Amino acid sequence: MADQDATEIVPLEPLRVFGKAVYEACGVPSDDAEFTVEIQLTADLRGVDTHGFQRLGWYAGHLQAGRYNPTPRLEVLKQTPVSHVVDGDGGIGQLVVARTMQRTIAKAKDTGLALGTLRNSNDWGMGAFYPMMAAAQGFVSFCTTTSVPTIAPFGSRTRMTGNNPMAFAAPRASGPPVVLDMALTPVALGKVMRARAEGREIPEEWGFQDLEGQPTTDPETAMGGVIPALGAVSAYKGTGLSRFMNLLAGALPGGFHSNQVNIGKRGQFLLVIDPEIFGEAETFSSAVDEMVEQVKSADPLPDVGEVFAPGEIEQRAYEERIAAGHVVYPSSTLQDLRELSSEMGIPLEV
Repeated sequence: MADQDATEIVPLEPLRVFGKAVYEACGVPSDDAEFTVEIQLTADLRGVDTHGFQRLGWYAGHLQAGRYNPTPRLEVLKQTPVSHVVDGDGGIGQLVVARTMQRTIAKAKDTGLALGTLRNSNDWGMGAFYPMMAAAQGFVSFCTTTSVPTIAPFGSRTRMTGNNPMAFAAPRASGPPVVLDMALTPVALGKVMRARAEGREIPEEWGFQDLEGQPTTDPETAMGGVIPALGAVSAYKGTGLSRFMNLLAGALPGGFHSNQVNIGKRGQFLLVIDPEIFGEAETFSSAVDEMVEQVKSADPLPDVGEVFAPGEIEQRAYEERIAAGHVVYPSSTLQDLRELSSEMGIPLEV
């Protein structure tokens, strides 16, 4: 059983080389492999390591089994000056979503507001990456995705919609953007899967239940039981959000939705807004700065050292790790990567 507290410092460059080689061995073109690796490493650099290289073996397995298309051809099925519906052709989720976001940003530069939707896509990894792409160019963005059914309607045990996370980003006049990336469960399911892999229990306060509605701390039971929605006693709020994110990212682009969602059948919704169409972009970004300053000036509770703005903790991790040239992984993640290295015959020089 892995030590849940053990971590490993891993340099970036060997990971880049390894990740790219893994994808190339699965038939992914070199440029696409490199781009996908950078998206996943961004998650690890921001400390969101449940959505980074922890999933590399998972994606490689899907590619090797033919469940993911290594060479997707994005097809625009329908478009207007401000919108487009894109078929992801079953490609790696991060790749096809990021490519579609690039096109959506380009439209927003022309029109001031643009909406991109995808169907026949896959798991998008760290959701924050996509609105951050827009915020880097001065735009406000909101994105959401469908996912495989894990959440039951409030008061039920029947899974009908996915966790369907949502992510927002807004540019600041000074400093990195404000970012909110949230699942519709109290914790990301990746944390439960990691606990299962490491042979340890999960906290009861996470709110997972067995199929009889009884609290459980066993991650295996938790993943097969009633997965809680955001809101605890008011979990109808989380299940309601899950349904509407499902409509935006699944039904709106004419793709799969609700309990139809599976591998190759996910959908995404990408909204990009140029603040200039409402007023002065500089005025807006200054207002975002003011909001952050207000949050930072809030009087912390006695047992709280510092009050953080949305995305600030992740941004600090990113800056520290970029400067150091490394990421920090739980030992179980590095063990999984070494096993993947052995299975595929691709060296991992760490």
